[in-house]
Amino acid sequence: MASLWQRLTGTEPRVEKRAAVPSIPVRSDTWVDTNSALSLASVYRAIQIIATPISKALPLETFRYGGGLEQKIENPVLVNNPSLSESRKDFLFSSVSSLALYGEAFWYKSYDSRGQVNDLTLIPANSITVRLDGINGMSGNKVFDYMGYTYSTREVEQLRLFSVAGNLRGLGPIQTAANDIATALDLRNFASTWFSTAGVPTGVLKTGKMLTKEQAEEITLNWHTKQATRQLAVLSEGFDYQTINATPQDLMFTQVAAQSTQTIARLFGVPARLLLTGVDGTSDTYANLSDEQQTFYRHTLMGYTNAIEDALSNCLPRGTSVRFNYEGLYKADQKTRWEMYDIATGGVAWLTPDEVRLKEGL
Repeated sequence: MASLWQRLTGTEPRVEKRAAVPSIPVRSDTWVDTNSALSLASVYRAIQIIATPISKALPLETFRYGGGLEQKIENPVLVNNPSLSESRKDFLFSSVSSLALYGEAFWYKSYDSRGQVNDLTLIPANSITVRLDGINGMSGNKVFDYMGYTYSTREVEQLRLFSVAGNLRGLGPIQTAANDIATALDLRNFASTWFSTAGVPTGVLKTGKMLTKEQAEEITLNWHTKQATRQLAVLSEGFDYQTINATPQDLMFTQVAAQSTQTIARLFGVPARLLLTGVDGTSDTYANLSDEQQTFYRHTLMGYTNAIEDALSNCLPRGTSVRFNYEGLYKADQKTRWEMYDIATGGVAWLTPDEVRLKEGL
């Protein structure tokens, strides 16, 4: 409704323009897949923490069993460079990422003229079907359908992070705990749209006077017009403006977000500290941090490395196996190592100075 001055001068009232009509958001059915899960910073970081040491810090070693003894041998070309189209680091990183995202990974095996595997290609796990070739798919040999072709286990190697009897597919954290991922997505999405769609006003104009609906709307419109152009606000007698303040902790939902991050850390088996969040009641002593790292290596990383070791061993001649060397990750701090080497090269030396330099990479 136009004011008296606007009716006399013939000017039209300025209409407030808003980006969206404020409304109280309702929870929608959040679709959880690998792409939406990866959009969470904690999921992205957790997978990176798992994949990086496996693809870069852990060397692979090859062993051959014969005559009742296992002997370390020189790595075959396939172990040093599994894929001809990408580096070993990228191939292993992608394989670990597939295991973390889908609970499984698939390698297509190419053979040379001698019948030995000479190249591995990672197949997208979400593009391949696993079934049994028997009647009604209830029995028979495992086969893989991909891009209109059917492959046998000789041609495709399947890696599984979590196996369940009777289930041909591997299970990953995202598939088994989709509700936890959906909760984290809902929280992130709600926090990101808090100011635009949460229905919370920026402030309240208060007065002790009785106002008609038209008067209230006109005052509100004029106030928004002044604020939109950052003009000086003038309040008449009896009016008071109070802002609705929220602390940064309230706006960022820090406590709930921390709990969500801890849930994802628990789901992927990653220490919460590595995701820059803490767990109440824990202390950051050297012994605790060291034990936490050892637990991470044994109970999380080994789940991935064991799957890769078995798959690579299956691609080599019978009697040959591949293992990751964890010695570098278990290496103590420099002072402890020097004390150990001093003892080892002292009274009864079992390491020479040259061997110490070799172990230290000097």
